[in-house]
Amino acid sequence: MSICPFCRIATASSGTSTLLQTPSAVAFLDIRPIRPGHALIVPRRHEPDFWNLTDDERHDIFALAKQLADAQRQLFNPLKVGLLVAGFDVPHAHVHVVPLHDAHDLTSERILNGSVKSAAADELADLQGRYAQHFLVPR
Repeated sequence: MSICPFCRIATASSGTSTLLQTPSAVAFLDIRPIRPGHALIVPRRHEPDFWNLTDDERHDIFALAKQLADAQRQLFNPLKVGLLVAGFDVPHAHVHVVPLHDAHDLTSERILNGSVKSAAADELADLQGRYAQHFLVPR
């Protein structure tokens, strides 16, 4: 039996991929980003269906989404910041927070035409550093 990859990230005490966390949720960079800065938020508890999460888990997820959206607006200057709850790829409830630069960024077009690729480790490290700096700077 394989271990859920999101459970591994969500239950780690800390990690280089973690952007933000609360007692019940963790935000981290997507390794197959739609756009640079694309992040995921997952509950720490394994639950495949977003709509089965507790009110507290959903609250924490959306609080982290707001913080990420604010950061993405400043760091990536997108036209909009999009949220997506789908959950087909990994059976662990999760929310995508994506800086949108094109109307098709949150459609199937980019996935179907093969333009979504895995991010390079150095690109992820750079993005992690940019987010870390953003969250440490007093506003």
